[in-house]
Amino acid sequence: MGGNLFKLGRLSKSDYQKVEDTLKPFLDKTFGSLYRIPRYYSSKPDFGDLDIIVSSNAFDGNWERVKADIIIELQLKEFKSVGHVFSTSFMNFQVDYFTVGHQYFESTYNFMCFNDLGNILGKMFRRFNLKYGEEGLLYVYRRDDGHYKKDLPVSQNMEKIVGFLGLSYEQWVKGFDTLDDMFSWAIQSPYFSVKPFVEPSKVTEQRIETRTTIQRFVQWLEEHQITKTYEYLEDRDQYLPMINAYFPESQLDEQIKREQIREEEAKIMNEKFNGTVVMELTGLSGKELGAFIVRFKSQFNDFEDFLLQTDKSVVQNRIVELWKTPES
Repeated sequence: MGGNLFKLGRLSKSDYQKVEDTLKPFLDKTFGSLYRIPRYYSSKPDFGDLDIIVSSNAFDGNWERVKADIIIELQLKEFKSVGHVFSTSFMNFQVDYFTVGHQYFESTYNFMCFNDLGNILGKMFRRFNLKYGEEGLLYVYRRDDGHYKKDLPVSQNMEKIVGFLGLSYEQWVKGFDTLDDMFSWAIQSPYFSVKPFVEPSKVTEQRIETRTTIQRFVQWLEEHQITKTYEYLEDRDQYLPMINAYFPESQLDEQIKREQIREEEAKIMNEKFNGTVVMELTGLSGKELGAFIVRFKSQFNDFEDFLLQTDKSVVQNRIVELWKTPES
């Protein structure tokens, strides 16, 4: 939640560790091994909040009950839930609990370690048509029409994820003493380029404005006169063989083929049935058109299968027949 929800201010490292040490017995009792506190660089001087990642396996669908227990046992007076984040005020400091599906437990932890390091790595991955985040490394599949995209899983193996960028996993495991160490490590990637940071897009610019570590990284690049760039290929699809070769276990080619089949099926279905077709056949519009479309689809257990297996003329006849049939 950014560490400023309750306007509690920041804590020195020593005071932050007191909060963490006080909480750990309770966390161990409540969540066992199914929680993680993200790592930070050793010399980090102060903290705005304490993040706790909790696996869904730790509460087995009863998060509301667990939240109530947290409130009672820790005698909390201030707390707020937004989405999957439960923010609390404990020892006059903001403590945030992030609940995640167990399949993303470790990948979320890895992404959240070391402040915004994950976002810095993500800038490099984007140029390969990849996305790095709480679910690990994903390939962004886009249909030709530009209106549909889907994230396809590639890897949650941190060693392979940083290895793809030519970075030392051993150093990541060891950690970083300072921000300088962390920044120096990131730019060792042969694929690092300053362009996303010195010529930011609107999205990156907003992130720079709201994320202190990213701001410091931009300043660090300027102070150290880092001008390193990498000329990425314009056609990102040309990187697919490279991605497949490095992550064969992802079976990315097969995932893409399945999406391409679905894309062709979507085109076939859209030719047979869409709002314009229904409007032309019935003269309906607005809410009446929407209601009729819902009514028509409700006739079928598997509407998509019906469209794929039925000739366009038959579909149109069924539309007209239903339109002429009064609602019972």
